[in-house]
Amino acid sequence: MNKKHYLFALLLPIIGLGLLNISAPPEDVDWAHFGHDLNQSKYSPLDQIKLSNVQQLKSSWKFEETQADGGSILFNPLEIKGKMYVVMPSQKLVALDATSGQVLWEFMPDAPDKDISWTKGVTFHPGKNGHPDAIFYVAGSILYRVNATNGALVPGFGKGGKLDFYTGLSVPKKMRKHVAVTYNTGGVVYEDLLVIGCKVPDELPSTSGDIRAFNVYTGKLAWVFHTIPKPGEYGYDTWPAGAREKNGGANCWGGMALDDKRGIVYVPTASPSFDFYGGDREGQNLFANCLLALDAKTGKRLWHFQTTHHDLWDRDNGSAPNLLTVEQNGKKIDAVALATKIGYVYTFNRETGEPIFPIEEVPVSTKSEMPGEKPWPTQPFPTKPGPFVRQGFKPEYWSTVRPETEKFVKEEMATKNYLTGVYEPPNLNGSVIVPAAHGGSNWGGAAVNLQSNVMFVNATELPWFLKLVETKSLAQNNNKTGADLYQQYCASCHGVDKKGNLIGPDISTKAKNYAAKKLEGILRRGVEPMPSFKNLPQVQLDAIVAYLKEVPVEQVANKGKTVKNALPPEPYTFSGYGFWEDQDGFKAIQPPYGTLNAIDLNKGEILWQVPLGENSKAASLGLKNTGDFNRGGCIVTAGGLVFIAATYDRKFRAFDQKTGKVVWETTLPGAGTSTPATYSVRGKQYICVGVSPEQSTGFKGGYVTFALD
Repeated sequence: MNKKHYLFALLLPIIGLGLLNISAPPEDVDWAHFGHDLNQSKYSPLDQIKLSNVQQLKSSWKFEETQADGGSILFNPLEIKGKMYVVMPSQKLVALDATSGQVLWEFMPDAPDKDISWTKGVTFHPGKNGHPDAIFYVAGSILYRVNATNGALVPGFGKGGKLDFYTGLSVPKKMRKHVAVTYNTGGVVYEDLLVIGCKVPDELPSTSGDIRAFNVYTGKLAWVFHTIPKPGEYGYDTWPAGAREKNGGANCWGGMALDDKRGIVYVPTASPSFDFYGGDREGQNLFANCLLALDAKTGKRLWHFQTTHHDLWDRDNGSAPNLLTVEQNGKKIDAVALATKIGYVYTFNRETGEPIFPIEEVPVSTKSEMPGEKPWPTQPFPTKPGPFVRQGFKPEYWSTVRPETEKFVKEEMATKNYLTGVYEPPNLNGSVIVPAAHGGSNWGGAAVNLQSNVMFVNATELPWFLKLVETKSLAQNNNKTGADLYQQYCASCHGVDKKGNLIGPDISTKAKNYAAKKLEGILRRGVEPMPSFKNLPQVQLDAIVAYLKEVPVEQVANKGKTVKNALPPEPYTFSGYGFWEDQDGFKAIQPPYGTLNAIDLNKGEILWQVPLGENSKAASLGLKNTGDFNRGGCIVTAGGLVFIAATYDRKFRAFDQKTGKVVWETTLPGAGTSTPATYSVRGKQYICVGVSPEQSTGFKGGYVTFALD
């Protein structure tokens, strides 16, 4: 073939495309990070699925767990180059063909303490210089580096691909059995460093939840930022002397955002341990409840802002912030925004930490009956945007959904003298708190359309009953039956019939199959969001275990004999995370119980707020559009849509970004308690959501993916 003919042959396909007006296939878009990108925007530029055709969305494939006793799925799937990476209820890490759900490989972590952990995300690191693509995954107290191609551990990292996750933390080996450490979200990679947080106990004993960076190839510790400062470090004087040895918490468990160009990592931190009593931690308690800006290369603090001072209400920052560029008076400002449990959005100049909208320190109650407790006298409130949830349990919010509920609330409030303010200190009598420890915004965080700078955030608006309890008084219940103790301590989360509810999973079957020692270990240690019950007398632990296993108490591990705790108990514990309801399970607050909100971050204005979900109890009264408790997050697309599951009515919905109108919904085989992901492969857009196990449908938990016909 001569050169002219050869050139014509090369150009012919291109000429043909031009004559036929056929464009080359669009470049595929991945979901390569927890939250889609390092900005944590949860925004995809994909628009194949849009307002005009979303009604044609159909189930494409489903991948289900094979085991029957796994936990909830809270995981945001990753998709890179046609491969999807997911974590199952059994904590197995699985690679799937993203177009079919076909299994490519599986990795089961071997951490002996993996039962303590659950995860919202993992970290993908693209290979280079001879290193393979890898997944960083924390299960129990082990950080794994898994080959993304074949599921094998990558040698050279730690010991055989595994790193002791206690590395760099201040936990002596003798204390490890008392201080469980794990992680719930993926870290971020900057250059050759994996920057990562941790999950530490909310009760004492605990440890400082320091932020660490490890070399991505070797696992060598590069730097540590002390979230409870050491002597001589900034913030040390905001705690009593020796706080790092006595207290704990201030950890990052919700995820981080990274400004890769500036080399700044934005880290939200949790509350101090113990969450609800601070008599042993007088002071402001930096860097708990903060948004930290750290130099990703060195760990040096650049700036910080504390969203709750001396936290007594579990107002930890449980989700990653969002990076965006806002417009103010014709000027573009690189910003970071953080949606919080209390229902406010805090927005800052990403580089300087200066608030985009003014933040006022407002005087709050400092009256406390608890020994040694000194609540902080002010708390920070942004002037814009306004709160996206109700503030305080005010009389105008009390439920009137039926006469019995209205009577219950009025009589309780008239006779019990419960506190109802947002920042009134906890006490031994009780408080009704709105927003609750579950939010406001919570684990799912917010999504931001990076073209319009509109934030979309789901929220829970349910009252929470919080009461401190003297640990020494718990022995008064030693003569109660296991059934009575279960109703007292467990039913608010797992239901009176053990079949679960809005907060806790169904344990009616799997608890019977657990060994008694395993059940006792779970009760002592806690499994997020379940708190530890280690302060209960041994006789009560035995009774609860026997009730769960449906066997006589004599058959359980300690046979009813009291075993002395290895560590002295805390002086106080608390009443649990249950929402406040009447005697028949109706919520004590007027609907909506859950919402989806659109907030213009350029102007600091709420654009719309709509109910999210349907509450089954309210529906039994004929009420509609009540909203409900929600756990999971939303994503936004260039197709003008917001996708979110999150609610326990098992619905997966699409909303119009401009109006908040529901434009599509489908019923899932279980609750979609994770943040979805959207991606394209060979020009076709898919949307995938994690779905938790559901006994009523027989679904063991897994992932359901949708696409257009």
